[in-house]
Amino acid sequence: MKTNKKKIWIGCGIICALSVLLSSWYAVAYNDSRLVVPMDFKDYVFDIKDLPMIVSISLVCVYLVALFAMLFIHAGKKQKQAEEAGDTRKINPKLGCLGVLGFLGFCGFWTYPADGTVFPFAFFLFFGFFGFYYEGKMSGTFMDERFRENIARAKLKAYRITFGVMLAALIILCQGKLFGNLEYTLIAAIIILSLGLGLGLFFSEYLLYRYDYDDQAEEGEE
Repeated sequence: MKTNKKKIWIGCGIICALSVLLSSWYAVAYNDSRLVVPMDFKDYVFDIKDLPMIVSISLVCVYLVALFAMLFIHAGKKQKQAEEAGDTRKINPKLGCLGVLGFLGFCGFWTYPADGTVFPFAFFLFFGFFGFYYEGKMSGTFMDERFRENIARAKLKAYRITFGVMLAALIILCQGKLFGNLEYTLIAAIIILSLGLGLGLFFSEYLLYRYDYDDQAEEGEE
């Protein structure tokens, strides 16, 4: 990605963060903390004073969706270019820090009791982004026959782990209502599905790194 585009994206992110901070301050100071503290949205009635908070949150949501879409498109282009060149794609290992977003999944334990919102649990999927660290460590590696075999081995084992987690979850959750509550069953399904997919993404890169490292160690001993 060009430097100018990076600066634009970073600038937009800073603007979104500032807008949330300012709108939160305005809501606390002049709007009785509406939309800042947990509230029951079943009885929510729009007030013109809510507009700054609604606009700022909407901007953040649009920015995050656009950012992740851009990252996936950019990563796809890089991967295609790398495959044509016979090398792994070049990415920065620091992208593994995006895995920290997975901790946002714990926000669901706060939002669900507050207003019944369960979508934050899906953020557990982002734990899989820790795999970018290991992929970055292998950036620019020539994909010879041995390396391609390791890719197939790593993906196969990662798929088996993901399938095993989801199969176990399916068997357990199909026994009936979790703690006598169908909503808890839904929440458990979202968490397990998100974590399972995240584990699949992470292990596919981690195992490939371990296999490649072990092969290099064996060659060094010989």
